[in-house]
Amino acid sequence: MPLKDRLHGNAPVYGLFCSTPAALSVELIAAAGYDFVVIDLEHPLIGAGQLAAMLLAARASGIAALVRVAAPHQAQQALDAGAEGIVFPRVRSAQAAHDAVRLCHFAPNGVRGLNATWHSRYGRDDLAAAIEAVRRQTLVVAMIEDLEGVEQAAAIAATDGIDVLLEGAADLSQSLGLHWQTRHPDVRAALGRVSAAARQHGKRFCAMPRAAEDFRAWQHEGISMFILGDDRGIARRAMAAHLAQHREREDAL
Repeated sequence: MPLKDRLHGNAPVYGLFCSTPAALSVELIAAAGYDFVVIDLEHPLIGAGQLAAMLLAARASGIAALVRVAAPHQAQQALDAGAEGIVFPRVRSAQAAHDAVRLCHFAPNGVRGLNATWHSRYGRDDLAAAIEAVRRQTLVVAMIEDLEGVEQAAAIAATDGIDVLLEGAADLSQSLGLHWQTRHPDVRAALGRVSAAARQHGKRFCAMPRAAEDFRAWQHEGISMFILGDDRGIARRAMAAHLAQHREREDAL
C-alpha cells in the first residue's frame, strides 16, 4: 500500500533519514521494519546513480521511499526514478508550497513533465492510467525549519496539494537564536504551532522526537507519523554501545 494511503488511517508509521549513499543502507532500514525511508540529498553527497540504486532497493525491499531534495529540479528526477514523494526543505511561504506541489504533479495540477518511466513499465502500460496512479500516491512534504515558516504555517498547510508538514527543530532552533536547543520551550511552542496548522487544514504532521518524552507527548496529541533519526547516528550509537559492552566484559576479567 502506498504511504499516502497509509496516512489516511490512524495506525502509526515510522521512518528514518538515510544519509549513507548505498542501496544496502535502504535494505537494512527496510529489514529493520521501518515503514518509510527519506533519502537525503540536501546534506550528504549522494549522486544520481546512487539515488537510482537506492530507490530500486526500496522498491525491491517493499519500503516507501521519499527524497529530500537539495534543489527543486531534483524533484522530477527523483519521482521518475521511483520516489513516492518529495520533502522540500525550508518552505517559508504559501507560494513556495504551491511551487513544490506543481513540481510534483502532472497537469492540470502541476508542471511535471511526461516521460516513459518504470511507472508505465517504460511505455508498455497505458500512460494515462499510470499518470493517474502516480497522482494518487505522490506525497508532497513541506519542511518547516525557520521562524518565517512557522509564521506562515497555516498558509502553507492550506495549500492544495501539500500532504504533510514536517518539523525541523534543529534549524528552527538556530532561527530562534537557540542554537541546537531543540527541546527549548520556545522551539517546542513553535513546533506546536506547525502541528496545529496541519490539523486545522486536514494535513498530516510528521514529528522527529529526540527523547522518549517527546514521542509520548506527540502521541498524546494524536500524531502518528514519525521520523526517528538518521541512519548514520543510529549506526554510530549502536556500534559504540556494542564496543562498550565488550570493554565492560574485559574490565570484569
